[in-house]
Amino acid sequence: LKTRADTNAINITLNSFGTPLNEPAMRSSDRKRLYPAVGHLYPMGTSMLSDVSSEEELGRVLQIFPQYSAIWSIHANSPDKSIDDAFYERDVQALELAFESQMHFASFYAYVKLKEQEIRNLVWITECILQAQKDEISKYVPVFSFHAPWRAQKSR
Repeated sequence: LKTRADTNAINITLNSFGTPLNEPAMRSSDRKRLYPAVGHLYPMGTSMLSDVSSEEELGRVLQIFPQYSAIWSIHANSPDKSIDDAFYERDVQALELAFESQMHFASFYAYVKLKEQEIRNLVWITECILQAQKDEISKYVPVFSFHAPWRAQKSR
């Protein structure tokens, strides 16, 4: 739940750039009220996020928090990969680990969430085909694949 709240807070900040919510008066009043009151970023991180006005500042704020600095570096170093893609990859990796243990209900939750990711992947592939963007098809988040980025790093 804390991780979902932090993901939402970061997305609220990113999506507010270029909108009236990014104006200084709106940041401290309206945008600050949109942030969740739970999470690893709450309260210090969300107050810092409310003062952010650009992606560079967002990157500097996220570097303070180790669990999000790696995700931000993936986004910053790869122009093809959005921060949402990095969050999806992290979620899939964590959900795959739910099947490593026994005697708990997390595997059922993980199964449903991984099925949702597979549906997102299928929608992405079909949209790429419909829009004749065949070069973009491979930009999906693999589920239980030996070619997943987090598995490829372990085998090296």
